[in-house]
Amino acid sequence: MQFQRRSLMIFLLFIGYAIVYIDKTVVGFALLPIEREFSLQPEQLGYITGVFFLAYSIFQIPAGWLNDRFGFKKVLCSSLFLLGGFAMCFGWLGLTFGLLLTFRFLAGMGHAGYPTSCAKAVTANFPVEQRTFAQSILLSSAGLAMTLGPLVAVYCLEHIGWRGSFASLGILAFIISGCILWLVPNPQRALPISSPQRQSVPYRQLLKSPIVILLFIAIFCLNIPSYGLMAWLPKFLVQNRGLPLGVSSLVAAAGGLGMWISSLCTGYFVGKYMQGKEHKVVCSCSLLSAVCIGLVYATSSAISASLFLFFGYVFLMASFVTVFTLPMKRLPTDVMGAAMGIINTGGTLGGFVAPIAMGYLVKMSQGYFSTFVFLVVVMIVSGLVILPLAGKTYRPVREAA
Repeated sequence: MQFQRRSLMIFLLFIGYAIVYIDKTVVGFALLPIEREFSLQPEQLGYITGVFFLAYSIFQIPAGWLNDRFGFKKVLCSSLFLLGGFAMCFGWLGLTFGLLLTFRFLAGMGHAGYPTSCAKAVTANFPVEQRTFAQSILLSSAGLAMTLGPLVAVYCLEHIGWRGSFASLGILAFIISGCILWLVPNPQRALPISSPQRQSVPYRQLLKSPIVILLFIAIFCLNIPSYGLMAWLPKFLVQNRGLPLGVSSLVAAAGGLGMWISSLCTGYFVGKYMQGKEHKVVCSCSLLSAVCIGLVYATSSAISASLFLFFGYVFLMASFVTVFTLPMKRLPTDVMGAAMGIINTGGTLGGFVAPIAMGYLVKMSQGYFSTFVFLVVVMIVSGLVILPLAGKTYRPVREAA
């Protein structure tokens, strides 16, 4: 019975995660018709994507507090409901550039609660040795969304337009929110980590934890190429490499496939064989991803670009999953929502910086070379910043006080 309950919960959270990621994937392709309709400049297109992550960043820590205070189920449902509502508004009511920015900002506010509440749900329902794999299943939804998302996005853009695409996405989010409300059991008492102590930990103490600081920086750097490519790769392939929109969607889907495979395999591999050696996984995979991202720019072949993007996302996602699941092994369960909110704020800030910075780089350099140099550099930094964890075992925050 417990296995069935956990499986149902993971399945529904996975579908919700997929909807969340598809929303972010579709935006990259929708920028093409939006650019034509509103005659926007590259930096303005960057703001449409970036403002979503600005709101996401601002509301990450409050969302983590809400999880610890009211439980993950309420936050899950509210998050999907708000995301769906503002996606519909973006499609139906986004009649000016200002309104587009407003609705993407509000959608980012809604989305802020979903990752932290999923992490809280995993921590509360799985023992520590199963958390990496359980969370990796949820994170693999990004790969599914980026595999199917580009194909679905191009089909929907051609048949119902970008406005209809976002309206349909909003309806799907409403449906999944209702299913979670109806089928996911209410939060139960969290499973403890190895420490037997249960006294509360001040949130400000989390900000002083070395592992929280290092993971904040690492996930910030990892999300810059992740969301930067999601936002700008379709335009790069269509406008700079001259590929048809349909072919560019296949290239992007190859990256999503790599992300999907990597998410599942990394969770199993790291959980089983690399406990205590996570810094080696992050460093090596980040450096390999940097090489592959550089090769995506260097090639003019759609097939080669697909191959390099595939492996680039395989290594990038391996680093991301390892970084994202480390707090579940090292920090107390009763502050997991707040801890994940702080750490994931680094990731969302990366998502905010990436599309805007890349937009300005494209405009200033009149090309994409500088943007890819930017992506390669931050991937290298994400691998190096994790090295201080080598040879050290951080005690839970409350023990280090």
